[in-house]
Amino acid sequence: MAWRVLILEDDPMVAKLHTRLIDRVPGFNVVAVARHGEAGLAAVARTRPHLIMLDIGLPGMDGVTFLRELRARKARTEVIAVTAVRTAAVVRETLHFGVLDYLVKPFTNERLRQSLNLFIQRTVALNAAELEQDSIDVISRAQRRGRRWLPKGLAEPTLAEVRGILAKAQAPVSSEGVAQQIGMSRVTVRRYLEYLVATGEAMSDSPCEGRGRPRKVYSPI
Repeated sequence: MAWRVLILEDDPMVAKLHTRLIDRVPGFNVVAVARHGEAGLAAVARTRPHLIMLDIGLPGMDGVTFLRELRARKARTEVIAVTAVRTAAVVRETLHFGVLDYLVKPFTNERLRQSLNLFIQRTVALNAAELEQDSIDVISRAQRRGRRWLPKGLAEPTLAEVRGILAKAQAPVSSEGVAQQIGMSRVTVRRYLEYLVATGEAMSDSPCEGRGRPRKVYSPI
């Protein structure tokens, strides 16, 4: 599944940069770019995005007014504020209207990946019929900053090992290769690798190597 993203940004160069960064993250696809709030509302109705990257300092209908109208229309789209505005009152008001995250320009690629990862975690959690406390903490942002919510059966220390192997690899690696290095089963290691792909930290490929089923390999983004 590809997550549909709408970018609402009045600066064409910044919009192009954000589009390029997001399109490089597996599982995300920018479906529209709008330069002001009215165009953004029309794009929401037309493309039904899962996520909006919203500049607060828009001309005409500003980002806060856009958020107010978006919520009045009962849109369930998640919103990440992307702005140079750091005024406490504005931050407070955007949080009041349910923004998922607040990125202050300029931000790093890693900070953007963290924000997109939070979007995935929250969306996956909200698709469940009932929620455990850990999942509710993810949705409500009650967990301390930087803590990751992992699917059941995955452990942070092992994830760190897998992430480290990917970072040091000179070429794409297979789940079998990683499993041999950390002494775990290929099936278990593959779950960790697929999690890193889903959260935008890694990418996968299946190069043709002659006859037989293509071998899936992984590399960091």
